[in-house]
Amino acid sequence: MQKYKDIIQYAIDREIEAELFYKELEAKVSKQILKEMFSEFAKEENKHQQILRGVFENKDQDLHFKPTVDYGISETVVKPKVSDQMTLADVFTIAMKNEERAMKMYNYLADDSTSDSMKKLFKELAAMEQGHKLKMENCYTDVAYAEAW
Repeated sequence: MQKYKDIIQYAIDREIEAELFYKELEAKVSKQILKEMFSEFAKEENKHQQILRGVFENKDQDLHFKPTVDYGISETVVKPKVSDQMTLADVFTIAMKNEERAMKMYNYLADDSTSDSMKKLFKELAAMEQGHKLKMENCYTDVAYAEAW
C-alpha cells in the first residue's frame, strides 16, 4: 500500500510541476489569448491534482475519461531545453512531451498492476493525460506549421 501511495504522490508532484510550468508561461507571455490559454492549462493540471488527491485519500474515484485519438506527434520531436529564447512551438513541445511522459507512466502502472481496480484507475488517468497531450499537440501543430493554415 505504501508503494501505491508513493506512486500517487509522485503523480501529484508531477501535476503540481505542470501547473507551475503553465503559470510561469502565463506570466511571461504578453498576448492576452496566450495568457488565457496557459491559465486554462494550469487549471486543468490543478483538476488532475484534485483527482489524484482523492485517489490518495482512498476516496471512491469513478473516473470516466473519453479516450482520444493519439496522433503521436510528441513522439516525433525532441524536447528542447527551457530558455528565454524559446519559440511558442518550443513551449508546446515541452508541454506535449510532459503529457506524453505522464500518459506513458500511467499506462506502465496499469500494465504492472495486479489489481483490476488499480488497472482501471491507471488506465483512466492515462486517458486523462492523453486528452491533454492531444490539446498540446494541436496547439503545437497550429504554431509549428502555421503555413498550412
